[in-house]
Amino acid sequence: MGVRIHFDGSDLRKVTIAQQPALLWDIERSLRALQAPNAGAAYAPWRAWARMRLPRTARQLLTLVPPSGPCPDFLTPTRPSPDLEGGLDQVLSTPRPLLNRDLGQLAERRRLPPWVHDLGRGSLPALRSLDRALRDYHQAAIHPLQHRLTADYETVTGGLTQTLSQRGLDALLSNLHPSIRWNPPVLDVGHPLYDEDVHLNGWGLHLVPSFFTPTNAFCVNPTPPMTVTFPITPQEPWRPGPGPGRAHTVDSLASLLGGRRAIVLRAIAAADGITTTKLADTAALAPSTVSHHTAALRDAGLITTQRAGTSVRHRTTPLGLNLLRAQPPPS
Repeated sequence: MGVRIHFDGSDLRKVTIAQQPALLWDIERSLRALQAPNAGAAYAPWRAWARMRLPRTARQLLTLVPPSGPCPDFLTPTRPSPDLEGGLDQVLSTPRPLLNRDLGQLAERRRLPPWVHDLGRGSLPALRSLDRALRDYHQAAIHPLQHRLTADYETVTGGLTQTLSQRGLDALLSNLHPSIRWNPPVLDVGHPLYDEDVHLNGWGLHLVPSFFTPTNAFCVNPTPPMTVTFPITPQEPWRPGPGPGRAHTVDSLASLLGGRRAIVLRAIAAADGITTTKLADTAALAPSTVSHHTAALRDAGLITTQRAGTSVRHRTTPLGLNLLRAQPPPS
């Protein structure tokens, strides 16, 4: 399963690499990572932190962007703007027929609240509400990371560009991500939901690394060039901090609970209901170690554990959430 991208001679000379993140795409991918149970250990501190900061005004975005599967195309413009204002202008100026098409397709999959239908009709109050939601979400969950996001992105794209210039296209396309295989002249982008062949026919290929794409690569193909977005992992887990030029803070939660126990508590808060097996995978700990820490957190009143079939699910209590709010991750 996947998308098989067929190159011809001219396409091989038209491979480009994005040099800065596309903010609207980051918003959409981060909303998925915020909800996905298997986003990985590198995202656990950010997920716990972002869940607690999620503004009420931004919760409507969780209706439009599910943890997996299709979401409205107009939220991720095919020619993404590197700045928020430009991206929002693209989203809010989407023609009504496209709004109606995208949200109509969403309504075919699940029942939607009335405001989504208003948005599909291009209602001005609904568009203003969407604008507010996107701005508030970006300000709360992404903007505090911007300095780290930009620096890490420049490091990654600089390395990719260097590989292309010094070692050639084969070396670049062969080492993008485990879900991408290069069998010249075909680039196989593996994905569980798609099975198709695409011929570039001179379009070329644009590569967009994304920190907020935790699992599979995916393709964007309405207009040339073909765009492939693929996951990259930050060198260190994201811990939103005070910004450049400020001293790093001590992880006071780790000082209070112990480092591993703090990781487990944050991972539980990020998942909003997680099994011991998933928790062990997310926290990169043995299941027996996780069980030891969850027992201590449960005894302290910071989490609850409930049986669900053959497994159990852990959730943070109000006391646990209050402790996390009072003890944010270090920068």
